[in-house]
Amino acid sequence: AVPVGAAAGGRAVAARAGGHIVYTDKAPAAVGPYSQAVKANGMLFVSGCVALIPGTKELNNATIEEETDQVMKNMGAILEAGGASFDHVVKTTVLLNDMGDFAAVNGVYAKYFPEDPPARACFAVKELPIGAKVEIECVATVE
Repeated sequence: AVPVGAAAGGRAVAARAGGHIVYTDKAPAAVGPYSQAVKANGMLFVSGCVALIPGTKELNNATIEEETDQVMKNMGAILEAGGASFDHVVKTTVLLNDMGDFAAVNGVYAKYFPEDPPARACFAVKELPIGAKVEIECVATVE
C-alpha cells in the first residue's frame, strides 16, 4: 500500500512501529512486500535498489554501467525522500550476479562517493529479482 501523507515532490512518510515508511514516486515502487525505505532512530534504511526505470517495469540494463547508474539514481531519489543524500550514507551492500562486473560497477559507484566512501560489503549471488545484474542497499544518517 502507498503510504498516506504525500508531500511535494511525490514523497510520503507514514508511521510504522519504531519508524516511518519512506516512499517516493521518483524511484520504482517496491516489487515485493517491503518498503523503499524506513526511517528510525536517526537512521534511514534503504531497501535494495535495482535498475528499474521509475514509472515503468523496464530495466535500464543495456550495459552494466548504465544499470549501476540507474540503481544509484533510484537510491538517490529514495535518500532525498527520506531527508538524506549520498553524503549521509554510512554503509552499503552490493549484490552482483557476476563478480566479473565488479570493476565496472565500482567505476560508477565511485562517482557517487568521490570522497570518504561509506563502509561496504559486496557479494556474488546466483540471481537477483527481475533479471537485474546489480542491486545495492544502504543505510544513511538523518536528522
